[in-house]
Amino acid sequence: MKIALKLAYLGDNYYGFQRQPDLVTVDSEVRKALSKIGVIHGDFCYAGRTDRGVSALGQVIDFWIDEDKAKLARPRCVNGRLPRDIWTWAWAVAPIGFSARWNAKWREYRYLLWHPGLEAEKMRAAAELLLGEHDFRNFSSAKVDTVKTVQKLEISEERGLFVFDIRANGFLWNMVRKIVGALEKVGSGQKEMSWFCDLLHPELNHGAPTAPADGLILMDVGYDGLDWQVDEYSRARAKEALVAIVQSRMAKAMVARAIEKAMSTEKAQPPHSSSDCF
Repeated sequence: MKIALKLAYLGDNYYGFQRQPDLVTVDSEVRKALSKIGVIHGDFCYAGRTDRGVSALGQVIDFWIDEDKAKLARPRCVNGRLPRDIWTWAWAVAPIGFSARWNAKWREYRYLLWHPGLEAEKMRAAAELLLGEHDFRNFSSAKVDTVKTVQKLEISEERGLFVFDIRANGFLWNMVRKIVGALEKVGSGQKEMSWFCDLLHPELNHGAPTAPADGLILMDVGYDGLDWQVDEYSRARAKEALVAIVQSRMAKAMVARAIEKAMSTEKAQPPHSSSDCF
């Protein structure tokens, strides 16, 4: 039989999701845990390859398992073998032929950006232009199969922390990070709306800036016909971890902001001559 699991993880300590030789990745840790409890002996499929520093609340994997061992693949059994920053929190019996990657109807990401002073309405106006089907070549490091459909792009803000929620039928490499990077340029006034509009014309070959990886979270992946069984305790732990990410980002950003403010209000001192050092 085939089992699907939902995973949550903090990406800070891993070299991305995908297995890489001699590097610690989310894939390698999950594979190790499943092997220890004897429920997997081959490969598994995953919904999306997240880069180094990217976190997830709703990554999905699927794998074949002997029917008499199905209970061992449930979240609490698997979590006991995983590092503290990786959790499974839901499982489902998947149909024959199911693929976590190829059967996904949509994926949803969230990006957290602390940048007080951005003009939210300007960014929302620009975000509206991305809804629907477009060629996102200028919003990606990939240059093939670049036409995607963005179904949702919402921007909220609280005390300088901007939250970008974006759902699409598929994403290109670095697509979310480049969308956020471009929206930030518009919101800060560094770029005009005409520049942003040009990004939707791939023939102009404009590149969008790429936001850092550590603000990105894979929130969920949508499928038809899967009956997810949720382990509420494990899901609560995953949510606590997500809240911790937000609090950590805000705390670090507020410290940086305080330092910046203090430095900008400090009275300028005349430059020292080299003789002052002796």
